[in-house]
Amino acid sequence: MKKTLVLYKSKTGFSEKYARWIAEELDCDLAEFSAFDQSSLQNYQLIIYGAGLYAGQINGIGKIKRRMQDHPQIIWVVFATGATPDKQAYEELVFKSNFRKGEARPAHFFYLLAGIDYEKMGVFNRLLMKIFAGMAAKKQGTTVPKKQTSVDLSNRVYIEELLRYVRLKGR
Repeated sequence: MKKTLVLYKSKTGFSEKYARWIAEELDCDLAEFSAFDQSSLQNYQLIIYGAGLYAGQINGIGKIKRRMQDHPQIIWVVFATGATPDKQAYEELVFKSNFRKGEARPAHFFYLLAGIDYEKMGVFNRLLMKIFAGMAAKKQGTTVPKKQTSVDLSNRVYIEELLRYVRLKGR
């Protein structure tokens, strides 16, 4: 298999969990984005980047797109983690809002169902979640629960499609 790196950025732990599972399954290098020496990117032939979604945007994607542009010889695969269960519709929406025509794009994009951990979120993100929940509830004619509840929906089964893709590309 080509020299592979799983690079991640994680605020609440879900992206890190998936990155670790992927690196374990592929028996490849793993690094947290801010701690990684960016000058060694050229040592890899395939890089998988994963991060959480915040208001539909993949955390750190601007920097990753610049790296993709600077290293077009590398095969880039991107995954995003979130708590929206409708993978089919949401995956396409997230891709289109993060990778516009004419910009650097990954060879493939995956959305992985993860969850929400309010205890690890900052005050600003908790407030945003409360506002979005209120807007959604109003639209649906329901009410928002008083207490925000954390939920972990992550599962190793969600990485299977990504693993198949990378193994096929890595030959």
